[in-house]
Amino acid sequence: MADLFQEQVTEEEFEQEQRRRHVLDTRLAVAVRCITRSGRRADYIDAVNSHLQRLTRIPLPVQCDVDTAQAFRDASREEIMLNGVCFIGDHRTEAFVAAVKRIVSRHVEQPESYLEVTDRIMRGCSRTLSGSDSYFALHQLFADPDILIKPRSTKVIPLSVTLGLDFSDHRFRCRIKSTNLYGLYRNEDIEALLRSSEQHMEPFVAIDTVVVEQMDLTTDKSHRYLSIKFPPSPPTKLELEIDELF
Repeated sequence: MADLFQEQVTEEEFEQEQRRRHVLDTRLAVAVRCITRSGRRADYIDAVNSHLQRLTRIPLPVQCDVDTAQAFRDASREEIMLNGVCFIGDHRTEAFVAAVKRIVSRHVEQPESYLEVTDRIMRGCSRTLSGSDSYFALHQLFADPDILIKPRSTKVIPLSVTLGLDFSDHRFRCRIKSTNLYGLYRNEDIEALLRSSEQHMEPFVAIDTVVVEQMDLTTDKSHRYLSIKFPPSPPTKLELEIDELF
């Protein structure tokens, strides 16, 4: 139970990341924080919905600071889908890398470029990278002494990679989609949980983040962006009954 709510990064690492990363426009972050200062769940929802257009496509730095070794460590913990095929089992990482190499070899002729492209794709798949960007964006928006931001204990959504020739313009492209699920947890709720016999607690506010990188491997250009939204709500009993009537 104790490690359920432990900090995700050390204070020193956090300060270094804060200095290095500027994920959001400061004015956007201030506008959201002004709405949520009341601490009411309804205001958190209103804050995101009020700025939904800007929060669903936040530009991110293209520079990838993750090294190859870290990328492979991340991949070993992932479920990955490549062109709609899910890689599972103990050797899924090796199978995924082999599949990427086969596709790259069909579209990249120079041996040195072949290795560079494969390595760039692997590093782009790193959840260390997407997780860092999404976490620090949420911190800019919702950081509060009474709130803990942490991943939800929901099953991790597989990484989705689309790799191949774009027949619309005959360019070799890669699209990487990484979904990270977070929750905002109130300290008072955490303390109440620790005093109870319960083992699980729903977040005060659940938030989904999606990082998408689009690589044009023909021209060696990339774009990355972040989307922040609420998870889909299950239908209410009334909505289900209406569906049955019509």
